[in-house]
Amino acid sequence: MNLKIEGVWCKTRTEFDKLSKAGDYDLSLSYYDIFNRLIKSDPNNTEPSNIIISIYIRKSIQKILDLKALEQSDIKDQSDLKIIYMFKSLSPETVNGFRDFVNGMLDNDCELDLLVVNRCDFPKSGVLSKFDNVRFIDND
Repeated sequence: MNLKIEGVWCKTRTEFDKLSKAGDYDLSLSYYDIFNRLIKSDPNNTEPSNIIISIYIRKSIQKILDLKALEQSDIKDQSDLKIIYMFKSLSPETVNGFRDFVNGMLDNDCELDLLVVNRCDFPKSGVLSKFDNVRFIDND
C-alpha cells in the first residue's frame, strides 16, 4: 500500500475544510483541530504539548493504515491511501520531521505533496524542495 499525504498551508481552517471535503481522502488531519480538541477535553483547559499532539497524529494514521490493510488483505490490486494534513508551520525541520515521523510507520516511503492556498507569503528558504510536488491554489 502506498501512502500519499497532501500537506496544506493556508490561512484559515475554512479553506482547509473546503479542500478536505472536495477531495477523496481517507483521513483529514489538522494540527489546530487536534490542539483544540485536546484543550477542550482537558478539565483545566491546559494546552497540550507537541509530543501529545504527535501521539494523537500517530494513532490516527496508524488506525487508518490498519483499517486499509484489513480491507485490502484479500485484494491483489491495492489502492493508495490518501491523507490531507494542515501544517501548523513550514520550515525544513518541520517537513523533514513530519516525513521521518510518517515513514517510521511504513515499509516504504510516503509521497508528500504541498498545497499552498491563498498565501502571498512564502515559506522559509529550502522548504518547497522538501516536498515531492507543490501546487499553488488561489481562490479569490
